[in-house]
Amino acid sequence: MVLTDRENGMPTKRTRQDEPAMTGCTESLGKAKERAWALAAGLSPDQSLFDPDLVFHGPAPIGDLWGREAFETAMLEPTRTAMPQAAKRPYLYFGGEFMGHVWVAATGNIEGEMNRPLFGIPPGEGRRQLRFGEFYRFEGDRIAEIRCLLDVPGLAHQAGLEMFPPFSGRAKIPDGPPADIGIVETPQDPGHTEMTRSLVEDMIVGGCNSLEGSDMASQGLEQFWQEDMAWHGPWGIGSAYGLQEFYDFAQGPSVKSFPGRKGSWPKEAFVAEGRVAGFVGQFLGTFSGVPFRGIEPTGQKITKRVMDFYASRDGRLAENWVLIDMIRFASDCGVDLMALMPEDPAP
Repeated sequence: MVLTDRENGMPTKRTRQDEPAMTGCTESLGKAKERAWALAAGLSPDQSLFDPDLVFHGPAPIGDLWGREAFETAMLEPTRTAMPQAAKRPYLYFGGEFMGHVWVAATGNIEGEMNRPLFGIPPGEGRRQLRFGEFYRFEGDRIAEIRCLLDVPGLAHQAGLEMFPPFSGRAKIPDGPPADIGIVETPQDPGHTEMTRSLVEDMIVGGCNSLEGSDMASQGLEQFWQEDMAWHGPWGIGSAYGLQEFYDFAQGPSVKSFPGRKGSWPKEAFVAEGRVAGFVGQFLGTFSGVPFRGIEPTGQKITKRVMDFYASRDGRLAENWVLIDMIRFASDCGVDLMALMPEDPAP
């Protein structure tokens, strides 16, 4: 199996001589991860990586796209044009099988100077960081489906434009775990993989989805998390260090706004490998509580597109990176966050 070293953020190839032979899904996954790295860590992959009928499920303001040319035109080309020297740096990269398909997942930052507008956000001096999360479904040796979320409000903040009022969570763009944990390059112990997968599923199904009204204690989340856990939400919510901050800054406000909220299960994609796992899904609830991030409750059922990535340690979950399509959620509530952007974003 071909692996990668990261020198100055770019992969170079090397080969492990002592790696065991792979068979079945393990071999397919290894090949998929080798091919998908060109997209997970780059903005100019060869078109042969994609099925001509590629389906792209993206965040607002991009939306859903059909066909690899549409994906190139609406996603890759605008990003390359706005950030021509940018490096795409994943800090989690892993995969697995879900519902009979091989999936590869990546999350990290697109980093570099922004010389032209991107998604209506004006350029400016200094380095910008755009958080991304992506899941790739393979058909044979090509990507047939991409599910993607971007932290566009976080990019707007770096341009001095705020989509949300001040928030209690820690205002920072998070780092990833050590590379030997987050970038999974070799076949992993199936026992470790199953432990991580089960931890995430049990935490969602037996923890988060057992919420009774607004009583967070009914979830029993402390049994799934390390006490010094870290939770990294999108801009507008922020990060939380430790369970108490998580309750105060993330879980508590959400429960007060969406009492009885649940996460959809099974997910649209859910894979684990070694000590890391991730899923794409939906957050379901009724917006019947208090205002959420400056948006007034509608009294209606809501759906948020979410993407979660996890790292485990010593039998419990230790860190969680979360992306939410906040712009689409706001639009569903009748609030156009993109209207806050300047009409002419050019400098």
